[in-house]
Amino acid sequence: MIPLSGTPYALSGDIEHEFLARIKEIEERVFLLRNSGTLTETTLLSYYGKKRFEQVAESNAIEGSTLDVGETELAILKGITVTGHDPAYVRDAISLDKALTRLVEIARDRSKVTSIPDLLELHGLILGDRPSGGQFRKDRVRITGATHVPPKTLEAIISAMEEWERWSCTQCEAPAPIRAAVLHAWLTHIHPFVDGNGRTARAVSNLELVRAGYPPIIIRKKERDRYVAALAESDEAGDISSFLALILERVVGALTGLEISAKQNQQYSPLAERIRINQEKQLEVWNKSVSLLSAMIELNLSKHMEQIGGKVYKKDFGGIADIEDFISLCHRTSISRSWSFIISMGIPGAQELAYLGFIGHRSAALYQNLHEGGPSLHWAVARPETVPKWQRALSEAPYAKEITTRLGKGDEWVAVLPDDSIREHTTSELAENIANSLMEAIEKRLTS
Repeated sequence: MIPLSGTPYALSGDIEHEFLARIKEIEERVFLLRNSGTLTETTLLSYYGKKRFEQVAESNAIEGSTLDVGETELAILKGITVTGHDPAYVRDAISLDKALTRLVEIARDRSKVTSIPDLLELHGLILGDRPSGGQFRKDRVRITGATHVPPKTLEAIISAMEEWERWSCTQCEAPAPIRAAVLHAWLTHIHPFVDGNGRTARAVSNLELVRAGYPPIIIRKKERDRYVAALAESDEAGDISSFLALILERVVGALTGLEISAKQNQQYSPLAERIRINQEKQLEVWNKSVSLLSAMIELNLSKHMEQIGGKVYKKDFGGIADIEDFISLCHRTSISRSWSFIISMGIPGAQELAYLGFIGHRSAALYQNLHEGGPSLHWAVARPETVPKWQRALSEAPYAKEITTRLGKGDEWVAVLPDDSIREHTTSELAENIANSLMEAIEKRLTS
Protein backbone atom coordinates (compact mmCIF):
# COMPACT_ATOMS: atom_id res chain seq x y z
CA MET A 1 0.00 0.00 0.00
CA ILE A 2 1.30 3.45 -0.89
CA PRO A 3 1.52 5.45 2.39
CA LEU A 4 -0.39 8.66 1.67
CA SER A 5 -2.12 9.00 5.04
CA GLY A 6 -1.36 12.40 6.52
CA THR A 7 -0.70 13.98 3.11
CA PRO A 8 -3.11 15.99 0.93
CA TYR A 9 -3.09 13.17 -1.64
CA ALA A 10 -4.90 9.96 -2.53
CA LEU A 11 -4.93 7.24 -5.21
CA SER A 12 -7.65 4.83 -6.26
CA GLY A 13 -7.14 1.15 -5.49
CA ASP A 14 -6.67 0.04 -9.09
CA ILE A 15 -4.12 2.66 -10.02
CA GLU A 16 -2.30 2.18 -6.72
CA HIS A 17 -1.80 -1.49 -7.57
CA GLU A 18 -0.38 -0.53 -10.96
CA PHE A 19 2.07 1.96 -9.42
CA LEU A 20 3.23 -0.55 -6.81
CA ALA A 21 3.97 -3.10 -9.54
CA ARG A 22 6.01 -0.56 -11.49
CA ILE A 23 7.92 0.50 -8.39
CA LYS A 24 8.73 -3.12 -7.57
CA GLU A 25 10.23 -3.59 -11.05
CA ILE A 26 12.32 -0.44 -10.61
CA GLU A 27 13.54 -1.52 -7.17
CA GLU A 28 14.62 -4.89 -8.56
CA ARG A 29 16.65 -3.16 -11.30
CA VAL A 30 18.32 -0.90 -8.72
CA PHE A 31 19.14 -3.89 -6.51
CA LEU A 32 20.62 -5.92 -9.36
CA LEU A 33 22.69 -2.98 -10.61
CA ARG A 34 23.97 -2.10 -7.14
CA ASN A 35 24.90 -5.71 -6.36
CA SER A 36 26.37 -6.72 -9.72
CA GLY A 37 29.76 -5.13 -9.12
CA THR A 38 29.47 -3.08 -12.31
CA LEU A 39 29.11 0.32 -10.61
CA THR A 40 32.82 1.08 -10.39
CA GLU A 41 34.09 4.53 -9.45
CA THR A 42 34.89 5.10 -13.13
CA THR A 43 31.34 4.26 -14.15
CA LEU A 44 29.81 6.56 -11.55
CA LEU A 45 32.13 9.45 -12.38
CA SER A 46 31.39 8.99 -16.08
CA TYR A 47 27.63 9.01 -15.65
CA TYR A 48 27.30 11.76 -13.03
CA GLY A 49 29.96 13.89 -14.69
CA LYS A 50 27.89 14.04 -17.88
CA LYS A 51 24.61 14.64 -16.06
CA ARG A 52 25.79 17.22 -13.53
CA PHE A 53 25.63 20.28 -15.78
CA GLU A 54 22.54 19.02 -17.61
CA GLN A 55 20.72 18.73 -14.30
CA VAL A 56 21.55 22.32 -13.35
CA ALA A 57 20.74 23.72 -16.81
CA GLU A 58 17.35 22.01 -17.12
CA SER A 59 16.16 22.79 -13.58
CA ASN A 60 17.03 26.46 -14.00
CA ALA A 61 15.57 26.54 -17.53
CA ILE A 62 12.16 25.58 -16.10
CA GLU A 63 12.37 28.82 -14.11
CA GLY A 64 13.40 30.91 -17.14
CA SER A 65 17.18 30.58 -17.45
CA THR A 66 18.46 30.79 -21.04
CA LEU A 67 21.79 29.03 -20.46
CA ASP A 68 22.21 25.75 -22.34
CA VAL A 69 24.19 22.80 -20.93
CA GLY A 70 27.54 23.93 -22.38
CA GLU A 71 27.09 27.49 -21.15
CA THR A 72 26.06 26.20 -17.74
CA GLU A 73 29.22 24.11 -17.53
CA LEU A 74 31.31 27.15 -18.48
CA ALA A 75 29.58 29.32 -15.87
CA ILE A 76 30.09 26.75 -13.10
CA LEU A 77 33.69 25.85 -13.90
CA LYS A 78 34.91 29.32 -14.85
CA GLY A 79 32.50 31.53 -12.91
CA ILE A 80 32.27 34.00 -15.76
CA THR A 81 29.30 35.84 -17.23
CA VAL A 82 28.21 34.26 -20.51
CA THR A 83 27.76 36.87 -23.23
CA GLY A 84 24.16 37.44 -24.29
CA HIS A 85 22.60 36.14 -21.06
CA ASP A 86 21.38 37.76 -17.88
CA PRO A 87 24.26 37.61 -15.31
CA ALA A 88 21.70 36.37 -12.76
CA TYR A 89 21.45 33.09 -14.67
CA VAL A 90 25.18 32.51 -14.18
CA ARG A 91 24.79 33.09 -10.43
CA ASP A 92 21.79 30.75 -10.36
CA ALA A 93 23.81 28.03 -12.11
CA ILE A 94 26.70 28.32 -9.65
CA SER A 95 24.33 28.35 -6.66
CA LEU A 96 22.31 25.33 -7.79
CA ASP A 97 25.49 23.37 -8.50
CA LYS A 98 26.66 24.04 -4.93
CA ALA A 99 23.29 22.88 -3.61
CA LEU A 100 23.40 19.65 -5.64
CA THR A 101 26.94 18.96 -4.45
CA ARG A 102 25.80 19.41 -0.85
CA LEU A 103 22.77 17.23 -1.60
CA VAL A 104 25.04 14.29 -2.42
CA GLU A 105 26.94 14.83 0.86
CA ILE A 106 23.70 14.81 2.85
CA ALA A 107 22.51 11.69 1.02
CA ARG A 108 25.58 9.70 2.12
CA ASP A 109 24.04 9.29 5.57
CA ARG A 110 21.30 6.77 4.79
CA SER A 111 20.13 6.67 8.39
CA LYS A 112 18.75 10.22 8.11
CA VAL A 113 15.45 11.35 6.62
CA THR A 114 14.74 14.63 4.88
CA SER A 115 13.89 17.32 7.44
CA ILE A 116 13.18 21.04 7.61
CA PRO A 117 16.84 21.89 8.45
CA ASP A 118 17.99 19.97 5.33
CA LEU A 119 15.40 21.81 3.28
CA LEU A 120 16.40 25.25 4.55
CA GLU A 121 20.09 24.51 3.98
CA LEU A 122 19.48 23.48 0.36
CA HIS A 123 17.22 26.46 -0.26
CA GLY A 124 19.83 28.82 1.14
CA LEU A 125 22.46 27.40 -1.21
CA ILE A 126 20.10 27.60 -4.20
CA LEU A 127 19.30 31.28 -3.60
CA GLY A 128 22.93 32.15 -2.87
CA ASP A 129 23.36 35.63 -1.43
CA ARG A 130 19.71 36.63 -1.74
CA PRO A 131 18.28 37.75 1.62
CA SER A 132 15.33 35.31 1.56
CA GLY A 133 17.56 32.25 1.21
CA GLY A 134 16.95 29.56 3.83
CA GLN A 135 13.90 31.33 5.27
CA PHE A 136 10.19 30.68 5.10
CA ARG A 137 8.24 33.56 3.62
CA LYS A 138 6.27 35.99 5.77
CA ASP A 139 4.15 37.44 2.98
CA ARG A 140 1.32 36.07 0.88
CA VAL A 141 2.08 34.75 -2.60
CA ARG A 142 0.07 33.59 -5.57
CA ILE A 143 1.22 30.95 -8.02
CA THR A 144 1.01 32.34 -11.55
CA GLY A 145 -1.66 30.59 -13.60
CA ALA A 146 -2.88 28.41 -10.70
CA THR A 147 -6.17 28.46 -8.78
CA HIS A 148 -4.56 26.94 -5.68
CA VAL A 149 -3.76 29.47 -2.93
CA PRO A 150 -0.84 28.46 -0.63
CA PRO A 151 -0.88 29.13 3.15
CA LYS A 152 -1.06 32.87 3.76
CA THR A 153 0.75 33.42 7.06
CA LEU A 154 4.11 32.38 8.49
CA GLU A 155 2.31 30.45 11.23
CA ALA A 156 0.28 28.52 8.65
CA ILE A 157 3.41 27.78 6.63
CA ILE A 158 5.29 26.48 9.67
CA SER A 159 2.33 24.29 10.64
CA ALA A 160 2.07 22.84 7.12
CA MET A 161 5.82 22.25 6.92
CA GLU A 162 5.79 20.47 10.29
CA GLU A 163 3.18 18.08 8.85
CA TRP A 164 5.42 17.66 5.79
CA GLU A 165 8.39 16.81 8.05
CA ARG A 166 6.28 14.50 10.24
CA TRP A 167 5.26 12.42 7.21
CA SER A 168 8.89 12.32 6.03
CA CYS A 169 10.00 10.95 9.41
CA THR A 170 7.17 8.45 9.95
CA GLN A 171 7.29 7.10 6.39
CA CYS A 172 11.08 6.68 6.20
CA GLU A 173 10.64 3.13 4.85
CA ALA A 174 8.42 4.17 1.93
CA PRO A 175 9.87 3.50 -1.55
CA ALA A 176 12.20 6.30 -2.66
CA PRO A 177 10.16 7.22 -5.79
CA ILE A 178 7.04 7.64 -3.61
CA ARG A 179 8.92 9.84 -1.15
CA ALA A 180 10.45 11.84 -4.02
CA ALA A 181 7.01 12.51 -5.56
CA VAL A 182 5.10 13.26 -2.33
CA LEU A 183 7.72 15.52 -0.73
CA HIS A 184 8.18 17.36 -4.03
CA ALA A 185 4.48 17.92 -4.78
CA TRP A 186 3.63 18.76 -1.17
CA LEU A 187 6.45 21.30 -0.94
CA THR A 188 5.25 23.17 -4.04
CA HIS A 189 1.69 22.93 -2.67
CA ILE A 190 2.75 24.73 0.52
CA HIS A 191 5.04 27.08 -1.46
CA PRO A 192 6.93 28.07 1.69
CA PHE A 193 9.51 30.35 0.06
CA VAL A 194 9.34 33.68 -1.72
CA ASP A 195 11.49 32.29 -4.54
CA GLY A 196 13.17 29.00 -5.41
CA ASN A 197 10.30 26.65 -4.51
CA GLY A 198 10.53 24.63 -7.75
CA ARG A 199 14.31 24.25 -7.76
CA THR A 200 14.27 23.27 -4.08
CA ALA A 201 11.47 20.75 -4.60
CA ARG A 202 13.36 19.14 -7.49
CA ALA A 203 16.48 19.01 -5.30
CA VAL A 204 14.49 17.31 -2.52
CA SER A 205 13.26 14.67 -4.97
CA ASN A 206 16.84 13.89 -5.94
CA LEU A 207 17.96 13.85 -2.30
CA GLU A 208 15.43 11.08 -1.69
CA LEU A 209 16.50 9.12 -4.76
CA VAL A 210 20.26 9.46 -4.33
CA ARG A 211 20.03 8.49 -0.65
CA ALA A 212 18.28 5.27 -1.68
CA GLY A 213 20.90 4.41 -4.32
CA TYR A 214 19.01 5.70 -7.36
CA PRO A 215 20.55 7.98 -9.99
CA PRO A 216 19.25 11.58 -9.89
CA ILE A 217 16.46 12.46 -12.29
CA ILE A 218 16.15 15.42 -14.65
CA ILE A 219 12.85 17.12 -15.47
CA ARG A 220 13.56 19.02 -18.64
CA LYS A 221 12.33 22.39 -19.84
CA LYS A 222 10.50 20.69 -22.74
CA GLU A 223 8.46 18.79 -20.12
CA ARG A 224 7.56 21.95 -18.22
CA ASP A 225 3.90 22.09 -19.34
CA ARG A 226 3.27 18.48 -18.34
CA TYR A 227 5.17 18.98 -15.06
CA VAL A 228 3.18 22.09 -14.14
CA ALA A 229 -0.13 20.48 -15.17
CA ALA A 230 0.57 17.40 -13.03
CA LEU A 231 1.39 19.54 -10.00
CA ALA A 232 -1.74 21.62 -10.57
CA GLU A 233 -3.82 18.43 -10.68
CA SER A 234 -2.38 17.35 -7.34
CA ASP A 235 -3.02 20.83 -5.89
CA GLU A 236 -6.62 21.16 -7.03
CA ALA A 237 -7.95 17.60 -6.79
CA GLY A 238 -5.51 15.91 -4.41
CA ASP A 239 -4.80 13.41 -7.20
CA ILE A 240 -1.06 12.73 -7.31
CA SER A 241 -1.26 9.99 -9.98
CA SER A 242 -0.17 12.16 -12.93
CA PHE A 243 2.80 13.59 -11.03
CA LEU A 244 3.84 10.20 -9.67
CA ALA A 245 3.66 8.79 -13.21
CA LEU A 246 6.00 11.55 -14.43
CA ILE A 247 8.49 10.93 -11.61
CA LEU A 248 8.51 7.19 -12.31
CA GLU A 249 9.12 7.82 -16.01
CA ARG A 250 12.12 10.00 -15.19
CA VAL A 251 13.41 7.41 -12.68
CA VAL A 252 13.26 4.70 -15.34
CA GLY A 253 15.03 6.94 -17.84
CA ALA A 254 17.82 7.81 -15.39
CA LEU A 255 18.21 4.18 -14.33
CA THR A 256 18.46 3.08 -17.96
CA GLY A 257 21.16 5.69 -18.49
CA LEU A 258 23.16 4.42 -15.52
CA GLU A 259 22.82 0.83 -16.75
CA ILE A 260 24.09 1.86 -20.18
CA SER A 261 26.99 3.77 -18.58
CA ALA A 262 27.96 0.66 -16.61
CA LYS A 263 27.97 -1.46 -19.76
CA GLN A 264 29.96 1.11 -21.71
CA ASN A 265 32.63 1.48 -19.03
CA GLN A 266 33.04 -2.28 -18.72
CA GLN A 267 33.19 -3.05 -22.44
CA TYR A 268 33.76 0.21 -24.24
CA SER A 269 34.20 0.12 -28.02
CA PRO A 270 34.44 2.89 -30.63
CA LEU A 271 31.77 1.08 -32.67
CA ALA A 272 29.33 1.24 -29.73
CA GLU A 273 30.00 4.96 -29.36
CA ARG A 274 29.38 5.58 -33.07
CA ILE A 275 26.12 3.65 -32.82
CA ARG A 276 25.05 5.84 -29.90
CA ILE A 277 25.87 9.05 -31.82
CA ASN A 278 23.82 7.76 -34.74
CA GLN A 279 20.94 6.95 -32.40
CA GLU A 280 21.01 10.50 -31.03
CA LYS A 281 20.61 11.80 -34.59
CA GLN A 282 17.79 9.32 -35.22
CA LEU A 283 16.04 10.52 -32.06
CA GLU A 284 16.28 14.12 -33.26
CA VAL A 285 14.76 13.16 -36.62
CA TRP A 286 11.98 11.20 -34.90
CA ASN A 287 10.98 14.06 -32.57
CA LYS A 288 10.96 16.57 -35.42
CA SER A 289 8.95 14.19 -37.62
CA VAL A 290 6.28 13.69 -34.95
CA SER A 291 6.17 17.44 -34.32
CA LEU A 292 5.63 18.13 -38.03
CA LEU A 293 2.96 15.43 -38.29
CA SER A 294 1.01 16.79 -35.29
CA ALA A 295 1.18 20.33 -36.72
CA MET A 296 -0.17 19.14 -40.08
CA ILE A 297 -2.95 17.18 -38.36
CA GLU A 298 -3.90 20.34 -36.48
CA LEU A 299 -3.86 22.39 -39.69
CA ASN A 300 -6.02 19.93 -41.64
CA LEU A 301 -8.42 19.46 -38.76
CA SER A 302 -8.80 23.21 -38.17
CA LYS A 303 -9.99 23.72 -41.76
CA HIS A 304 -12.75 21.15 -41.25
CA MET A 305 -13.74 22.34 -37.79
CA GLU A 306 -14.10 25.96 -38.87
CA GLN A 307 -16.89 24.92 -41.21
CA ILE A 308 -19.00 23.62 -38.32
CA GLY A 309 -18.09 26.33 -35.80
CA GLY A 310 -15.70 24.15 -33.83
CA LYS A 311 -12.17 24.68 -32.58
CA VAL A 312 -9.04 22.57 -32.36
CA TYR A 313 -6.56 22.72 -29.49
CA LYS A 314 -3.16 21.04 -29.54
CA LYS A 315 -0.72 20.77 -26.64
CA ASP A 316 2.79 19.47 -27.22
CA PHE A 317 4.76 17.57 -24.58
CA GLY A 318 8.00 16.95 -26.44
CA GLY A 319 7.83 13.20 -26.98
CA ILE A 320 10.94 11.16 -26.14
CA ALA A 321 13.08 13.21 -23.77
CA ASP A 322 15.97 10.77 -23.09
CA ILE A 323 18.31 9.04 -25.51
CA GLU A 324 18.21 6.14 -23.04
CA ASP A 325 14.46 5.78 -23.62
CA PHE A 326 15.02 5.83 -27.39
CA ILE A 327 17.68 3.13 -27.14
CA SER A 328 15.32 1.02 -25.03
CA LEU A 329 12.64 1.31 -27.73
CA CYS A 330 15.15 0.32 -30.43
CA HIS A 331 15.80 -2.83 -28.39
CA ARG A 332 12.02 -3.38 -28.10
CA THR A 333 12.09 -2.77 -24.35
CA SER A 334 9.04 -1.07 -22.87
CA ILE A 335 9.30 2.39 -21.35
CA SER A 336 6.76 4.37 -19.38
CA ARG A 337 4.38 6.32 -21.60
CA SER A 338 6.19 9.29 -23.10
CA TRP A 339 3.58 11.88 -24.02
CA SER A 340 3.93 13.54 -27.42
CA PHE A 341 0.84 15.71 -27.93
CA ILE A 342 -2.87 16.04 -27.17
CA ILE A 343 -5.40 16.99 -29.85
CA SER A 344 -8.72 18.30 -28.48
CA MET A 345 -11.79 19.22 -30.52
CA GLY A 346 -14.59 21.36 -29.16
CA ILE A 347 -18.01 22.09 -30.67
CA PRO A 348 -20.67 24.27 -29.04
CA GLY A 349 -23.25 22.08 -27.32
CA ALA A 350 -21.18 18.88 -27.55
CA GLN A 351 -18.72 17.21 -25.19
CA GLU A 352 -15.07 17.82 -26.06
CA LEU A 353 -13.27 14.95 -27.79
CA ALA A 354 -9.58 14.53 -27.02
CA TYR A 355 -6.84 12.13 -28.11
CA LEU A 356 -3.37 11.67 -26.66
CA GLY A 357 -0.50 10.64 -28.92
CA PHE A 358 2.06 8.76 -26.82
CA ILE A 359 5.27 6.89 -27.62
CA GLY A 360 5.85 3.18 -27.10
CA HIS A 361 7.84 0.41 -28.73
CA ARG A 362 6.84 -1.11 -32.07
CA SER A 363 4.43 -3.99 -32.23
CA ALA A 364 5.56 -7.39 -33.46
CA ALA A 365 3.82 -6.73 -36.79
CA LEU A 366 5.73 -3.50 -37.44
CA TYR A 367 8.99 -4.99 -36.21
CA GLN A 368 8.65 -7.86 -38.68
CA ASN A 369 7.67 -5.48 -41.47
CA LEU A 370 10.54 -3.03 -40.92
CA HIS A 371 13.13 -5.49 -39.58
CA GLU A 372 14.18 -2.97 -36.92
CA GLY A 373 13.10 -1.86 -33.48
CA GLY A 374 12.25 1.72 -32.65
CA PRO A 375 9.53 4.03 -31.37
CA SER A 376 5.91 4.07 -32.52
CA LEU A 377 3.16 6.61 -31.97
CA HIS A 378 0.08 5.12 -30.29
CA TRP A 379 -3.24 6.69 -29.31
CA ALA A 380 -5.17 7.04 -26.09
CA VAL A 381 -8.62 8.56 -25.70
CA ALA A 382 -9.76 10.71 -22.78
CA ARG A 383 -12.32 9.05 -20.53
CA PRO A 384 -12.83 11.40 -17.54
CA GLU A 385 -14.89 8.79 -15.71
CA THR A 386 -12.03 6.23 -15.56
CA VAL A 387 -8.73 6.01 -13.67
CA PRO A 388 -6.37 6.67 -15.28
CA LYS A 389 -8.36 8.96 -17.57
CA TRP A 390 -6.29 8.18 -20.70
CA GLN A 391 -7.20 4.76 -22.09
CA ARG A 392 -5.41 3.06 -25.00
CA ALA A 393 -7.37 3.46 -28.24
CA LEU A 394 -7.35 0.61 -30.79
CA SER A 395 -10.57 0.21 -32.75
CA GLU A 396 -11.43 3.87 -32.16
CA ALA A 397 -7.95 5.18 -32.92
CA PRO A 398 -7.96 7.94 -35.58
CA TYR A 399 -7.18 6.19 -38.88
CA ALA A 400 -4.33 3.97 -37.60
CA LYS A 401 -3.76 2.34 -34.23
CA GLU A 402 0.02 2.57 -34.56
CA ILE A 403 2.31 4.67 -36.75
CA THR A 404 6.06 5.01 -37.09
CA THR A 405 8.81 6.15 -39.42
CA ARG A 406 11.81 4.22 -40.64
CA LEU A 407 14.74 5.18 -38.41
CA GLY A 408 16.34 8.35 -39.73
CA LYS A 409 13.76 8.78 -42.52
CA GLY A 410 11.26 11.26 -41.17
CA ASP A 411 8.87 11.40 -44.15
CA GLU A 412 8.42 7.65 -44.67
CA TRP A 413 5.58 6.73 -42.36
CA VAL A 414 4.26 3.21 -41.85
CA ALA A 415 0.80 2.73 -40.32
CA VAL A 416 -1.01 -0.26 -38.82
CA LEU A 417 -4.72 0.15 -39.58
CA PRO A 418 -7.52 -1.19 -37.35
CA ASP A 419 -7.85 -4.28 -39.60
CA ASP A 420 -4.10 -4.98 -39.00
CA SER A 421 -3.15 -4.14 -42.58
CA ILE A 422 0.03 -2.09 -43.00
CA ARG A 423 0.34 0.90 -45.33
CA GLU A 424 3.04 3.45 -46.14
CA HIS A 425 2.39 7.21 -46.34
CA THR A 426 4.09 10.55 -46.66
CA THR A 427 3.64 12.96 -43.77
CA SER A 428 1.00 15.00 -45.61
CA GLU A 429 -0.98 11.90 -46.63
CA LEU A 430 -0.96 10.50 -43.11
CA ALA A 431 -1.90 13.85 -41.52
CA GLU A 432 -4.87 14.21 -43.89
CA ASN A 433 -6.10 10.67 -43.21
CA ILE A 434 -5.86 11.15 -39.43
CA ALA A 435 -7.65 14.52 -39.61
CA ASN A 436 -10.45 13.00 -41.70
CA SER A 437 -10.81 10.16 -39.21
CA LEU A 438 -11.04 12.62 -36.33
CA MET A 439 -13.75 14.53 -38.18
CA GLU A 440 -15.70 11.29 -38.62
CA ALA A 441 -15.50 10.76 -34.86
CA ILE A 442 -16.82 14.30 -34.28
CA GLU A 443 -19.66 13.88 -36.76
CA LYS A 444 -20.60 10.56 -35.18
CA ARG A 445 -20.76 12.23 -31.79
CA LEU A 446 -22.97 15.02 -33.19
CA THR A 447 -25.47 12.57 -34.68
CA SER A 448 -25.56 10.10 -31.80
